[in-house]
Amino acid sequence: MLPSSPYYLHPNEKPALVLVSPVLSSSNYHAWSRAMTMAFLFKNKLQFVDGTITVPPRTDPLYSAWERCNTMVLSWLHHSISPSIMNSVLWLDFAYDIWRDLRERFSQGDVFRISALQEEINAFKQDDRSVTDYFTELKILWDELMNFRPIPVCSCSPSCYCGVFVTLQKYHDNDYVIRFLKGLHDRFAAIRSQIMLIDPLPPINKVFSLVIQQERHLPTGSSQLFVSNTLRHHTSSKKPQAKSSIDSRQCTFCGKSRHTVDTCYEKHGYPPGYKSRGRASRAHTALNDCAAQPLDSSQHVDILPSDPSVTLTQDQLQQLLALLPASTSPPHVTNTASSSQPNPSPSSGSSFFEDDWYS
Repeated sequence: MLPSSPYYLHPNEKPALVLVSPVLSSSNYHAWSRAMTMAFLFKNKLQFVDGTITVPPRTDPLYSAWERCNTMVLSWLHHSISPSIMNSVLWLDFAYDIWRDLRERFSQGDVFRISALQEEINAFKQDDRSVTDYFTELKILWDELMNFRPIPVCSCSPSCYCGVFVTLQKYHDNDYVIRFLKGLHDRFAAIRSQIMLIDPLPPINKVFSLVIQQERHLPTGSSQLFVSNTLRHHTSSKKPQAKSSIDSRQCTFCGKSRHTVDTCYEKHGYPPGYKSRGRASRAHTALNDCAAQPLDSSQHVDILPSDPSVTLTQDQLQQLLALLPASTSPPHVTNTASSSQPNPSPSSGSSFFEDDWYS
């Protein structure tokens, strides 16, 4: 038997050989079928599974050679299928019957997979991938979809000459190019527009070559690095700034920290009910000293020497002291204001100080 004959078996051929990996499962038939077809072609045994070689009569001199080859191909198929599927074809005697049974069972009417592939291809974007990785992943999806929906071939005799199948192939190729260009990152917008203006559109491999050349001229030299740095900068810029745990404010009136002169109790007085812990504001001390001395109701007194613009009459001082808590006993501070006028009785009336002093 000549080595070129499909009936020839090399002495090193073994029936327990696993031709492809992974083996056939319920979800990888098309990839498995493609790999097995290539393996059978390499071993010159594809004719035993595609039906080209039929079973010869038992009286035919080639029957024994066919039987050996058919048994070898059966064993290769059994070892290249998952155990659960293999048990369902174990009792089929011909390699062609197993091949046809698997094709009819796993390749027909997979509408859900076709729908999933179409949605995945339409939504597929480059994102942070390089152009090469993006094109490779898109090609895998596109080829699988074309395996479900291949371009038809004319079977007319004689062959038709209307050119409809050539047009279908052109539409298919253009759709592939458009899908590839639309999924590219926005930094390829210029070359994408230039390619889409070409009529007719270049083949997909030519388009891929043009985009790869553009990628090499990017400032970063790598699309993945460019996108990663962009995303990292975008994320870090949105991080909230940590607030300082140290209050650096300092009052220019009393010299103490964590407040300003606008809210200084030493200057403006402590609010009613405030627990001063034995301390009294300078304004409180000055008010008590001024009230203890007789002043004319029309005379004004300077409460705080450091702020000469703040002056009060005796009536206003009395009304202000009435608002202070009785339990507050400020230490004695020498008053800077003095008067020889007798202390008149408190008078009633509206006070503007209640609003101004506490603001």
